[in-house]
Amino acid sequence: MANQKELGVALNTRQQILELLKRSGAGRTADELAQRLGISAVAVRKHLTALERDRLISAELQRRPMGRPTYLYHPTAQAQELFPNDYANLATNILELIRRLDGDRKVDALFHQRAEALAAELAARVQGGTLHERLQQVAQVLEEQGYMPEIRKLEDDREQYLLTQYHCPIFQVAKTFQQACTCELDVLLKLLRANVERCDHRMMGHPQCSYLITMPAANMNAGPCASQGT
Repeated sequence: MANQKELGVALNTRQQILELLKRSGAGRTADELAQRLGISAVAVRKHLTALERDRLISAELQRRPMGRPTYLYHPTAQAQELFPNDYANLATNILELIRRLDGDRKVDALFHQRAEALAAELAARVQGGTLHERLQQVAQVLEEQGYMPEIRKLEDDREQYLLTQYHCPIFQVAKTFQQACTCELDVLLKLLRANVERCDHRMMGHPQCSYLITMPAANMNAGPCASQGT
């Protein structure tokens, strides 16, 4: 319990450091942070080391006319994602405006173009010679995008896998525009060069999205997800 309490205090202090750095456009030194937090500079430097290790802050060497140089600390772009944002509402509002002005066909076209562009952008990273290799490469991309993917090889004579996504970073947009889900499926088809069938879908009330993935020659109608459709 003591270790958990200490960890909680440390995380809270690091959050306070990030907030102080966020509010300071010019950056802050360890001594300035210590003064604002009411703790020692030594303790602050330990937290700064941890934050820098996690790539949440960067250090800028500042030379002074007199005395030793010091470091100014700034939050990184990665740290910005820890603060509240309204990206989903912004995207949804823009898409809603496009639909009002130009109709659903325009929205469909936008998502189609996004799928084409995203698949082309990621193609260089998905070059595996086998389906298993391509799945591993796609899973790495999905992990970076926040989907929390998991791949499971199914016990079957055919080469088939179940790809599960335990988080959906586009869920708020997809609730209004399910073209986002179609776009996601299209990208998987293009990158994996295999049959991809959606089994579970958060839009249908499932806790996650999952896909049955087989080699193109496989008979999709015989798959365990066939009754749930795409």
